[in-house]
Amino acid sequence: MSHSVFDIPPPGRLPLRVELFVLAHNDSGAPLAHLPSLSLGLAGAILTSLVAPIERVRVVGDAAIVVRRQLTGDPVTDWALTFLARHPRALSVREAVRLLGEHAYDKVTAGLIAGGLVEQVTRRRMLGRTVAYPPTDPAMIHRVRGRLRYGVLGYDDPDPQTDALAGLLRALRLESELYLDGYDTDLRGRLRQMLTRAGQHTPATEKIICSVENLIGETAVSVYR
Repeated sequence: MSHSVFDIPPPGRLPLRVELFVLAHNDSGAPLAHLPSLSLGLAGAILTSLVAPIERVRVVGDAAIVVRRQLTGDPVTDWALTFLARHPRALSVREAVRLLGEHAYDKVTAGLIAGGLVEQVTRRRMLGRTVAYPPTDPAMIHRVRGRLRYGVLGYDDPDPQTDALAGLLRALRLESELYLDGYDTDLRGRLRQMLTRAGQHTPATEKIICSVENLIGETAVSVYR
């Protein structure tokens, strides 16, 4: 089956990579995380969506192996799938995240612009210019944040995508974007519990997102070397 805009997320939902992009930018469209780290997070979201709900990539041991090469019609999914399928050898999960992360931010952003979900805004500054990507529907960020907040607080029974989103937000250390300052439980611990539950549903999901977190940690350290 072909999907002209996005691969299959849960009903009424945007793909995982889009939800992460929305939460990782402020209302004005400026990124809230270091771009190399954010690109790794988006790469993890893309790879997670390739292992479930439709298994196009299977994680066997530590290897990410393409098992279904049929294109989906979603340019970002198809870019990642083609990249992995054409690689001369099976990549480890860590390698797949790292290599996809070299271009994931640009690919996801281009897809969102083409799909009319964000617009590109260039602002001139004294020392150059900045580029931001505000959503065309400002309520989108509130819907995404609200769904994740309800899952964290236990008001809803989160689906696996929400649990995976919790793990990715934790990996990027952006839990403050949930605005749960008064939460009386360890928020990072709660997000980790949600990721563990995602791993119980699809073990590869937890492996991918843990690789994302490790790579982000290494990227942050390298900035100060």
